[in-house]
Amino acid sequence: MNKYIVILGILLIAALPLLAQDGFPRGQVFGGYSYVSADTSGGLSGRQSLNGWNGQGSVNFNKWLGITADFGGYYGSPSHVTIHDYSFLFGPTLTYRTEHVAPFFHALFGGNHINASLLGASGGNTAFAMAFGGGLDLPIGEHFGVRLAQVDWLRTQHFSTDQNNIRLSTGIMFNFGK
Repeated sequence: MNKYIVILGILLIAALPLLAQDGFPRGQVFGGYSYVSADTSGGLSGRQSLNGWNGQGSVNFNKWLGITADFGGYYGSPSHVTIHDYSFLFGPTLTYRTEHVAPFFHALFGGNHINASLLGASGGNTAFAMAFGGGLDLPIGEHFGVRLAQVDWLRTQHFSTDQNNIRLSTGIMFNFGK
């Protein structure tokens, strides 16, 4: 009987290093280019193109669940109006990780600040925002990857009007704590 307890103890101690190799990054940082098709009049005909950046930091609790902080800045000058649009969103991310791809889905909530100026006059508004979407990450090595694409429905509520925006992002990923 004692022999089996010793063997079981040796096997458990030998298996401890395997617990640290659970195959997912504890943290991720993403940065890259982002494009927003901004809704300016509540329909498809009133859309404006804004270009900018998107950055995210994520902490992963396990292989499939994490929490994400998402920040973006988008800029453009449609019809001679200069627009600066900034988003700050937070929420859960679900990821299906394999060796070669990591598709993900997130639901993010927070705020959006838009500032517009024309002929020296400017005005701004900060309002509630939410983004639902996902994308596809391609791991390249243990600490690096490429976000092939991220597509989000980005809803904002500026000036008592709802805007249904579409956001596309791509860039590079850095993974930490595997």
